[in-house]
Amino acid sequence: MDYAHARHAGNAGDVFKHVALIAILDELLRDPLPLLYVETHAGDGLYPLGSAGEWGEGALRLWNVEAGLPGRYARILRGLSRPGATRPLAVPGSPLIARALLRPDDRMVLHEVQPQSATVLRRSLPDAEVREADGLAALPEAAQGRAFVLLDPPYAQKQEWTDAARALEKIAGVPAALWYPIKALTRPRALVAELAKLGIHGVAVELHWTPLRLKRDRLNGAGLILVNLPAAAVAGICAVLPELAALLHTHGEWGAMQIGF
Repeated sequence: MDYAHARHAGNAGDVFKHVALIAILDELLRDPLPLLYVETHAGDGLYPLGSAGEWGEGALRLWNVEAGLPGRYARILRGLSRPGATRPLAVPGSPLIARALLRPDDRMVLHEVQPQSATVLRRSLPDAEVREADGLAALPEAAQGRAFVLLDPPYAQKQEWTDAARALEKIAGVPAALWYPIKALTRPRALVAELAKLGIHGVAVELHWTPLRLKRDRLNGAGLILVNLPAAAVAGICAVLPELAALLHTHGEWGAMQIGF
């Protein structure tokens, strides 16, 4: 899967991931102890938008939403555009979503291997620690103490699916979420099987906004592997799927799935 953060910023996969991230952090931040937020592929942090793009089938569809988790995402989104704007002028990456929720004593460690993106990320989030390093390889050292890890590989190569599973194995016991794209079910199901084989147990939650029988160039859906997270966070994500699907579906129908492993 060809991937560049800026090219796909604000698409339906981003929206699903970011709404879920809000649900996850809501639960983790109930604990008064400081939290370390770690991300493996942080990108630029903030993405200015052109006149058209994949965000038209993602962020734009939530632009006017006010209620619930989608409404909270939309308020962050609207806050990045000028007052009175009628559509998003920029969209946040996961680090900016997290920063909007994290408390002053929480910390952020963000990995971004591309130097130009790392430079932009430092400007977007000057209080975060940005490391120009392979985020998956760095996880055992980075995810120390009370931490949450968001893994978001580009999946440009088939090997990255296996690498992501092995990265989760190396941080066993740490609360984490692993995002993955869905254009067919072969690799997502192989990922779940590989995690189970490695002794990693959790829940996979998927949203399919385009029926899988309809092949297309963009995503049919996306999923999240959720491990060591509060049950209320998983329940919150599952509960919002019908609302998200009503906003994001492309052909009048949608599907969702929860897989325990």
